Amino acid sequence: MARSNSYYTLVASLPAMPRYFEVERVPIAQPRLEKRLQMLKSQDAEVVEQLRAFLLWDRQPWDRTDEEVVSHYDELMSTTRNRLARHIVAFQMDIRTIISGLRRRRRGLPPPPGVGQWTDHIRKNWEDPQFGLRWQHPWIAEVDQLLDTTDCLRVERIKLGVTWNHLTRLAERYFFSFEVVLLYLARWEIIRRWTSRDAVLGRQRFEQLVTESLDEYANLYE
Repeated sequence: MARSNSYYTLVASLPAMPRYFEVERVPIAQPRLEKRLQMLKSQDAEVVEQLRAFLLWDRQPWDRTDEEVVSHYDELMSTTRNRLARHIVAFQMDIRTIISGLRRRRRGLPPPPGVGQWTDHIRKNWEDPQFGLRWQHPWIAEVDQLLDTTDCLRVERIKLGVTWNHLTRLAERYFFSFEVVLLYLARWEIIRRWTSRDAVLGRQRFEQLVTESLDEYANLYE
């Protein structure tokens, strides 16, 4: 039970996280969240900014080179001193490395370069369908099958769900401390990522319906 750097007022002011991340909106709007974070001590605020910078970077497309990913990861891990923040970053990079490995193997490429704890393990178990990680990460087989389809949303749901469940279990260990704030922000970002993606898909579907309607309208006068 960790109570270092206690933040009773801040933690108590944050709305409860939902049980699942697949909701329609974040539990607290960003402007209100930013106001709550003003209660942080300067040293803790710096850690928060480092973590949020990574989470924002991790939301970006997957088209970066492996070298860019390794460089960004190494820089962040060398400048972030908070152990939990480092763990959150490392866990998400582990997931990213595993999925990158699945994609690379399907393209006939070699294993991904060294990022995270599973890099050497993946290299040694490159021919194993699940890289010898079926017990630690049972979701790998499903994602590997989905890579044969165009269901990118389902892959994203699995990826976010794995991280969400891990962070939720970690959050049960802390009470009214800075660690609670870090885990709250990491899960808040997952919800924002999911709801933003859902909004994009909704706009795409709306545009498709508008296009179809206009085509039908035009066909009336052909």
